[in-house]
Amino acid sequence: MKFAKQLIALAVVGASFSAFAESDINTGAAAGLSAIARLDFRIVVPRIIYLQVGTGTAFTDVTTVDRVDFNLLPADVGSGTAVAGASTINARVLGNGGNVSLTANGVAGGLTNGTQTIPWSQITFTTSAPGLPHPAIGNGVAGAVSSLTAAAGVVNQTATWTFNYSNTTAMAAGTYNGRVTYTAALP
Repeated sequence: MKFAKQLIALAVVGASFSAFAESDINTGAAAGLSAIARLDFRIVVPRIIYLQVGTGTAFTDVTTVDRVDFNLLPADVGSGTAVAGASTINARVLGNGGNVSLTANGVAGGLTNGTQTIPWSQITFTTSAPGLPHPAIGNGVAGAVSSLTAAAGVVNQTATWTFNYSNTTAMAAGTYNGRVTYTAALP
């Protein structure tokens, strides 16, 4: 009995390691003799979401955080004339699981310089591509969601974002800092 169980186990293990291709053999002297065999193919594509905001190498994890600087001239302070950011930011979203939601969560309180703050509402933005709009920046929470529409289940959008400081209020001298965290999500 023990030998029979071992023999069955060996047969099961052996069968799992062998693969047999389909084959067909035909014989005969008649013209038009043929044989057929089939082969199945399968490609497994993983579900992914990729977000790039700033410089970097596509489809790699990069931990460098870019910065947009606004350098005001003395005549600009509180003039109400918008001041352009010194750089543009490259953005890319790739998702293959349907529509993608994109949010921007600014650190609570806005850009700060000690006790002085500039609210996130003073930062405006434009995009080079309507398919990848910049979402509204939330103050300590995610702002309004930008919905990116999938085509054939895929969102693959790139854009260049530009930023302006509205400059509607004269602010105390100093350097104001704040960080925005972007999140791209699949449903």
